[in-house]
Amino acid sequence: MSGMAPTNTPKKKSTGGKPTSTVSYKDAIKVGVVCGIVTLVLAIIVTRAWQDGRAFGYAFIYAGAAFVLVSGFTSYLNWVMRKDTQNQNQSYPVMR
Repeated sequence: MSGMAPTNTPKKKSTGGKPTSTVSYKDAIKVGVVCGIVTLVLAIIVTRAWQDGRAFGYAFIYAGAAFVLVSGFTSYLNWVMRKDTQNQNQSYPVMR
């Protein structure tokens, strides 16, 4: 792997002045919204919700649950990465 030399690209600075490899919580919510919409469409198709009103309601419950779970999980992972102090020096590639 001789072609994988570390690059000196500047890291994005957060408000604390230390390098960050996380995204904003707003982006985590956007991912949750996209997953919720995809889940809603798939649940409507799979349950044939246009034929039954109760199945239509369940499709919205599934979409809401997907939104909450995905947004919560991505926000948690974002929080974990922001609190990570183990790898402060990231001037090298992940795989050496």
